[in-house]
Amino acid sequence: ILAILVIAATVVIVRSFLMPWAEVSTSATKVASDLTNAASTNLKDSPVAAKFIKKLEKVTDAIGEFGDVEVKSEISGYDIPTMVNKKTSKVALSLVAILFKSAENLDKKSYLVYLMPLVAILCSLLAVIGVRRRWSIIAMCLVSGAISIGGIYNLKTTALPNAFVAITIQPGLWYTMYGYLAIFIISIVWMLLGRKKEA
Repeated sequence: ILAILVIAATVVIVRSFLMPWAEVSTSATKVASDLTNAASTNLKDSPVAAKFIKKLEKVTDAIGEFGDVEVKSEISGYDIPTMVNKKTSKVALSLVAILFKSAENLDKKSYLVYLMPLVAILCSLLAVIGVRRRWSIIAMCLVSGAISIGGIYNLKTTALPNAFVAITIQPGLWYTMYGYLAIFIISIVWMLLGRKKEA
């Protein structure tokens, strides 16, 4: 039964890899007002900037009169390496920086995202082997524990900084982390049950 539960968690993780991991949303009014504030603060002494700021304020007011335009975009785990290497998505860059707690070599680190579903499949294989070999349960526990605890900690403790857009973590990434957490808990229960049988 425990092996079947691990396989079910693996299915959730693989499916979650194709689901949205993050969403970025912004509105024309927010971008225009943030640009106005940034220009007012940084370029306040420039006469050219003053004209630019006035025109930008008019645009912001016009957008407010006609109705704001909101732009939303989603990114899945599968899309991250492509977007990071093309440097087309600040969301993808932010996500990889959060997952790996470092902004160095993001282009190379982004490919590690592909390991998420592969490691889940490996955990399923270890669960099947675990029916006969205890070492595979220990390996599954260590791998799933490192991914789930490290990933959830990084997601909970890291802010998503961006002045002009709002980045929101979507269910796909949470399901991935909680899927690994489920495998971790299942492997601990499995080891405890194995010890009771030995006693």
